[in-house]
Amino acid sequence: MTLHLALAVSALIAALLLLTYSSQRGLAIVAALAAAAEVAMSLGYLRLGVSGVPLGLVLGLALAVPGVLAWMRASAKPAISAAAIVAFAGLVQLAVQVLGRLDRAL
Repeated sequence: MTLHLALAVSALIAALLLLTYSSQRGLAIVAALAAAAEVAMSLGYLRLGVSGVPLGLVLGLALAVPGVLAWMRASAKPAISAAAIVAFAGLVQLAVQVLGRLDRAL
């Protein structure tokens, strides 16, 4: 199991928990779909491509933004923990994408 797959699986599990415990279902659905796409791509079951925009950046934003918003709005302990994991997974993916782009530009 690679680190990327482990992070994607943990984000998927956390997004599903967030869907269960959160009152903000829309945010949780976006995060769950992004995490499911990440897992499917990591396992080789799905190939997606977006011209002009790195897909890792799009999926990272689709995890980070709902995760942070759900974390700020959550009141139950499981929802707070799940939102924090989703947000962390998205932020790590964004950092990898942005720092990788900066490294190639230099």
